[in-house]
Amino acid sequence: MPKQIAIKVAGTEAEPLDIQVQPGQTAGEVLSQLGLSGYILSFPNSNRFFANEEPIYSQIVDGDKLIATTPAQVGV
Repeated sequence: MPKQIAIKVAGTEAEPLDIQVQPGQTAGEVLSQLGLSGYILSFPNSNRFFANEEPIYSQIVDGDKLIATTPAQVGV
């Protein structure tokens, strides 16, 4: 059974994007479906980021809101 979530693209005023996540679907697949390649997913106000190859279905609940951000480079 799919879970319905919303993804807010950080740094934009756009409304959150609604998407259904299927069992086994990875963070990268979700982002690709939304045309957000090069972004990473996280929970709001958290430092928990999902790796692109990481399945996210078991880590979310129906109605969750996630944030899509571009990766930051630290310490050049």
